[in-house]
Amino acid sequence: MTLTSWGFGAGDIAVMAGAGRFVGNWLMAQRRDRALLDFLALEPEDILQRKGLVDTVALHNRWDKKLVLLKNGKRHVITHSSTGSVVENMDSFTWFMSLLIATLDAAVGSKTLKELVVSLLLDIIGDKTTGSVDYLLNEAQQHITGWRSSACVRSISHTARSIWQRLAREGKHLPGEIPGTDSPEILRLLTWIISGPSCRFTTTSTDIMCLAAILSELGLELLVIDYDGRAFDENRLVVSFSSLPLFHSLTLEASESTKRRGMRIPLNDLKECVSLWPCDGNRRNQYRTIFTYGARAAEGVDLVVSGDRYSLDEEEIDVCYITKQSAKSLEKRAGEEDISILNSFLLLPTLRAAQYVTKLTRNWPSRSRHEIGFWLEEVNMSKSTDEEISHFGTGTRKCLAELQVFLLGYWYTVLQPLVNTSQLPDQEAYGSWGWNDIQVAKACRRLTMAKDPDNHRFPRFEIIRLIGYLFAGAEYDEQLLPLKNRSVGVLGKLALVTAGLMGGADTPDKVGMFFLLDIDASCIPSNSRGIILSGLRKLCPKVTTQSIPQTISQSLAESPSGDEDFSSHIEPDWGYDTQRVLVAYRDRGRIVHRVSPIDGDLAVLTSWVEPVRPVKEVKPADKLFAAVIRARLEEYHGGVQIRHRDLTEAEIASPSEPEIGIVILTNSLPKARACIVSMYGAGVAALCSNSFAKAAEDTTSAAIIA
Repeated sequence: MTLTSWGFGAGDIAVMAGAGRFVGNWLMAQRRDRALLDFLALEPEDILQRKGLVDTVALHNRWDKKLVLLKNGKRHVITHSSTGSVVENMDSFTWFMSLLIATLDAAVGSKTLKELVVSLLLDIIGDKTTGSVDYLLNEAQQHITGWRSSACVRSISHTARSIWQRLAREGKHLPGEIPGTDSPEILRLLTWIISGPSCRFTTTSTDIMCLAAILSELGLELLVIDYDGRAFDENRLVVSFSSLPLFHSLTLEASESTKRRGMRIPLNDLKECVSLWPCDGNRRNQYRTIFTYGARAAEGVDLVVSGDRYSLDEEEIDVCYITKQSAKSLEKRAGEEDISILNSFLLLPTLRAAQYVTKLTRNWPSRSRHEIGFWLEEVNMSKSTDEEISHFGTGTRKCLAELQVFLLGYWYTVLQPLVNTSQLPDQEAYGSWGWNDIQVAKACRRLTMAKDPDNHRFPRFEIIRLIGYLFAGAEYDEQLLPLKNRSVGVLGKLALVTAGLMGGADTPDKVGMFFLLDIDASCIPSNSRGIILSGLRKLCPKVTTQSIPQTISQSLAESPSGDEDFSSHIEPDWGYDTQRVLVAYRDRGRIVHRVSPIDGDLAVLTSWVEPVRPVKEVKPADKLFAAVIRARLEEYHGGVQIRHRDLTEAEIASPSEPEIGIVILTNSLPKARACIVSMYGAGVAALCSNSFAKAAEDTTSAAIIA
């Protein structure tokens, strides 16, 4: 395996190796596992006691022919030039754990996953050697991250999720993740697979049957699934289904501990996300209609990024969004309960929104309307559970379910334009909600409450919180509630990151976007909760250019067509906090600068000059600058600001002395533009997409990027 032969530079390799040592990844997973087994004086077969359970040759031939990595802000697929494998084989223990993590990632939440894996390792290893318990507890998370990374780069995790979703569509299990209350039964299955005394395992849970089915399809070929009581070869491991009552009945109200969250979101047909709810066909059709009501209520309302900073404090500074309205405002007063819904959960009380809220509530019983109205006045935002509505009757709960579907339709419609899904292998997202889940209403309410009452602005981390909840499958209590200023993403079932973190966000429209990624997230530094925080801005020293001033016409006549755009990769903020991120820009392999994502975005927003169309109508004017200095991209290598010589006292005192500007023509190089604007900082440069003259009119500074 040669990373350089795949087009990765020395900086990319250093970041991957550093991440492997610090948090664990696919590069270091095998080595970490070997160190664990050596410490415990064990071999893989001492743990995986069933002979033939893991066929490492077959798994190597199947999964090691293709790797998927994040390179230069894009999903990069690596395949062998012939029919061989692109990486070396792993031992049976690392293979088994990678398959297991991929399976559990598809079917349970991250907290449940960690508890299950730690319990399993303690059960099978803890009694084999002294001192193993403390070692496992301290090292478990790094091993889990390494196994998850190994499964992600080989597309095992993506395949496992696809199988889990397919089984749900086939009716083999209820939609959503397996509740944590089923952990003992999952642990019983896994212990049996590794070291059980018999060749048959019987369960009454369809979830357990589906977990076994995933493991079998991923490559544990000894496992077979039996729903009908058939006979199998004595060498096979048979998971049998019992016809006793299921653990989860479709007719029972789920408590908070057994609620199934984690829903498939088909991005090309959003309303289908409510099609798998456990109800009859007529009710599902009603839910689709109500979802459409919510989507139509959102028409004419958009969230757009603002040029203002949410806070001037360095620790609290953030990008902010404002609402843009093209729909008519509500003029006449609606019903009291309808007004409460409009003000509590929606961005703006437009006439269209009011009409569709009325359609939603017109058939609600009066008692349910009043109960929901009282609840809205005293909703407890400190808890995401549904304890406060436990006294509601069936009719009111039915109305709350309809409200949830309406809000899903509204907010998916509002937020989808902000989410770039071009890097996903399949157009599917993951919602962290479940059916009959009051948490949805509270998540939406939290965003509307975050609006600045004076300027009607929303901080970006609040937008990340709701997008992470609705699209990325991030856990609400564990990951999303702790989000704060300077957050630039979150690692849920999918990775959600700001466009600036991907490099090349050189216009306000791009700064306002987010990317949804199905990639190995170990390459993205984050804190222990999976929250991605921006590092600190690195100041650039000023360097006087040696270039000779030219007339504007001479400078613009020199075409920059020979320049290549910068490349970018994500790396830790080594000098401040390795759990925070910077974007490292390179020019043909040479480092240019490491940019703080937040500060880079703010520099673009505050430097932006609205472009002029058509371009030909704007011509450079002599009154702008008597002369300009054309800066070359290579002059910025090493993270320096290019400036003209310092003026003498006589020149400063002479008002007739013409100013000499610095111009960088980068309109076809988005990553170079984003990097250089960030180097000058917020409010210093002028940035325009199609007109040097327009940018020059808007600034007295020396730097103009056009």
